[in-house]
Formats: sequence, structure tokens, C-alpha cells
Amino acid sequence: MYYVLALCMGLGVALQAPINAALGRSLETSPLVAAFISFFIGTFCLFVVACGSGALHLGILQALGTQSWWKFLGGVLGAFFVFGTTLLAPKIGLLNMFLLVLFGQLITSFLLDTIGAFGLEAKPILWNKIIGLGIILAGLFVFFYREIRG
Repeated sequence: MYYVLALCMGLGVALQAPINAALGRSLETSPLVAAFISFFIGTFCLFVVACGSGALHLGILQALGTQSWWKFLGGVLGAFFVFGTTLLAPKIGLLNMFLLVLFGQLITSFLLDTIGAFGLEAKPILWNKIIGLGIILAGLFVFFYREIRG
């Protein structure tokens, strides 16, 4: 079930970028405004679900003040992602954008898994993972060859 959820998330992200870009175009505004509207609506939806499920309560709100500053960077990174996809989708195309985003995610995930960052369980470096990332990098080179070559 978790794998199906992950696949659906990927489908949703691929739809989100062109929808946000279309919003920006139809409002005749910047990708920044479209990303803000998207993030605002997403925040509102999460607020309603969190309140409705009982997950958001006074104890949670009080615990916010005791958290390290870096634990709030997820929101900054999420906003950067939404803005970036809204800006880049019409400029470089969805496929180009998501291939580069995916490769960045794979490299970062590999490094974070290896060191067990942010409380994750450390995963050993295995040759098959290194070879797989190398194959993906080679595939990206083949995919972008004409654009790299000029």
C-alpha cells in the first residue's frame, strides 16, 4: 500500500507543476504568486484535516516553541520546490525538470540514508546502488546530450 501511495504522490507532483504554471499564466502574474496560492490552499487543506482528525491540539502547538530551528526548514524547502516547479515547468519542460529533480533527490537521499541523517536508520553503501545511480546519470547524459552539446 505504501508503494502505491508513493506512486500516486509522483503522479500528483507531475500534475501540480503544470497546474500551478497555468494558474500563474491565467492570473497574468509571476510564478511566485501562483506558488503562494498553491501553498496557501495546501496549508488550509492540511489544517482542516489535522483539526478534523484531532492531530492538531494545544499540546502540539506548545511543543513548537521547544523545537530546534532547523526542524522548520521543511516548510522552506517545500515552498522552494513548489515555486521552482511553477517557474521551471514552462521554461524547460516537465520531463527535463522532473528528471533533474529526481536525480537531485536520488543523490541527496543516497547520502542522507548512508549517514543516517535526521534520525533515519543508516543504510550501508552497496555497489548495486552506486551502479544504479551511475546508470541513471549515464541515462541523463544520453537524454540531455543534444542540449549539453548545444
